[in-house]
Amino acid sequence: MVSNLASGIKAVQDEQELEAKCYVDDMAAGAKEEICLWASAFIGFVADQLEVVATPKSHSAKPRRLIALNQLESAAAAANVDGCSCIDVAIATEVDSTSQVSESQIDGPCFKNAALSIGVKRFPSEQNRAYWQLAQRTHTLHSTQINRRFAWGLTVCGTHVRACLFGNDDILTSEVMDVATESGRKQFVTLLVNWAMCESQRLGYDSTIRYNGETGQWEIDVWDDESRVTHTYIHERTLFDTSSQFGRRTRCFIASAKENSGEQPVQKVLIKDAWAPTEFPGSEVVRDELSNLRTIRDKLGADDVLAGTYSHLEAGGVVQQMQTKQRTADDTTVSIFADIDSAVLEDVPDRIYRRVATTPVGEQLKSVRSVDELIVVVSDVMAAHTAIVRRCGILHRDLSTNNIMFCRDDDGMIRGLLIDFDNAVLQSDLHNEQRPDQIGTFPYMSIGNLEQSSVKRTALDDWESLIYILCWLGTIGINREDQTNVEIRSDLTICHWHDGSATNIAKAKRRTLQHSDLFGNEILACFAHPLLYANLARLILELRSQLFYNERLSSLAQGCIDFDPMYSSIRNAELRTHYLDCNIDTTVVDPFARRAEFADAIVDDLLRVVQKYRKAALERIKDAQISE
Repeated sequence: MVSNLASGIKAVQDEQELEAKCYVDDMAAGAKEEICLWASAFIGFVADQLEVVATPKSHSAKPRRLIALNQLESAAAAANVDGCSCIDVAIATEVDSTSQVSESQIDGPCFKNAALSIGVKRFPSEQNRAYWQLAQRTHTLHSTQINRRFAWGLTVCGTHVRACLFGNDDILTSEVMDVATESGRKQFVTLLVNWAMCESQRLGYDSTIRYNGETGQWEIDVWDDESRVTHTYIHERTLFDTSSQFGRRTRCFIASAKENSGEQPVQKVLIKDAWAPTEFPGSEVVRDELSNLRTIRDKLGADDVLAGTYSHLEAGGVVQQMQTKQRTADDTTVSIFADIDSAVLEDVPDRIYRRVATTPVGEQLKSVRSVDELIVVVSDVMAAHTAIVRRCGILHRDLSTNNIMFCRDDDGMIRGLLIDFDNAVLQSDLHNEQRPDQIGTFPYMSIGNLEQSSVKRTALDDWESLIYILCWLGTIGINREDQTNVEIRSDLTICHWHDGSATNIAKAKRRTLQHSDLFGNEILACFAHPLLYANLARLILELRSQLFYNERLSSLAQGCIDFDPMYSSIRNAELRTHYLDCNIDTTVVDPFARRAEFADAIVDDLLRVVQKYRKAALERIKDAQISE
């Protein structure tokens, strides 16, 4: 069908070959602005001819009209930029008005809902600059369009046109289509015809995220692999858009159940989707968040004490992308790249598009009202974390300010909420790793994680991450109000925990945590509000003491630096006593390795600390409420 359409357009084009040749001649010698105008005119020309050739009688579906948007001549488009001011030329689409469409046509054709961007340069020698520019613009499409799976793009460098397909791990590019030649123009026309005639998902749109024109709302489908049922939710707001057009492209939406009688409160869910990597086509994902969430739900679901302190799975599975009106299929990069030579994809990882809906929906940490509320939140989260480790055998491995949230009850009381098990792993799998992966959020990674040491990962690594989180919040302010008037100086010691290589960050953490004076003077003394944050500082000090200087362990297991063998007499005397590590070989001088053997015992001590502070914090919160 496409080849016939291209031939039909070619027949019409022959009548205006001289006009098209003039465009090309002007473009070859022209400035960038003239190239932009030519590209817009050529796309418009093809769209006009396609409407003539593709009659309803010869084709079952009317092609979408390709609309070239040009900043130079489209004031209306430019007015609706929404962060897209860097785009010179883009292609939007116009489809028949229906109640539900997967393409972004809410506000009419404009830059923010463009189907693809075009990078324009004057000369073929500027090709790499055009790629870079196009990548920046395509990232804008990913971050502003909630129904975007992948994206196409074009570069126009003089008379050289290339098509680009932005995958999760690479940018695939076509051979040059030289529009100064007849064959190059034919290739370009064929490409435009394909884009006009193909299904929306082939343009990179997600058929499971649709705009409902009747209600004016976005609808999101979540397929559940277990029940084989599709749950539809109404999008309320985007919590996190994708921070990169590459990798997992994780996004989070707050949504509500579509079907509601009105008699019950509307259930809100957190919808998260991501492109999870697999080891090879058809295999399971490398880190299976969905499987972990099911295990946690099945083993902890009946525990009322822990209810609401961890992500509870409501539905989840591989996104089912529409293939035909009656058939869907798993959405994978294999299906997206089905028509591309396998040799080109040899080094491109395979990924599966998965989506989960969980409850409850929490608020971000920066919304807590006081240090006492923060203490309650982290205590609840670490209680849930410990239960998940011990009763489910799952280690989170990525505690951060984004993954610790909270919920507030109608009476104003709060409880912590642990989310995001993307990097979680079964502890049994960790035991089989000779050198564990470096996983997590850089500023909050444990020292062993940063250094990729051979010491086995345990819950202690996540407790160490908690200390870094609390120290950072103490420095920048625990909530929005406190953070407003705080200026972080680059010379602060804690900045060395956030900037630089993994090795240098680990060294900075070892140095500061090893010495109590340094830790107090360079970290705690630099808190944004020393008096208001006094209880937070005390909590951090006790956590540091129990984690790094636990009194139940010998001096070989304390601190952050390997024990000096020169003190062998002291070491041997200690190990003849009652210390937990008295039976570990004295040649093991890495304190992290010795502590890892007694992680459960140390976690018990850490839990007692946070629970003690939680109890005192709740009492102060209640007293404050009474006084009000």
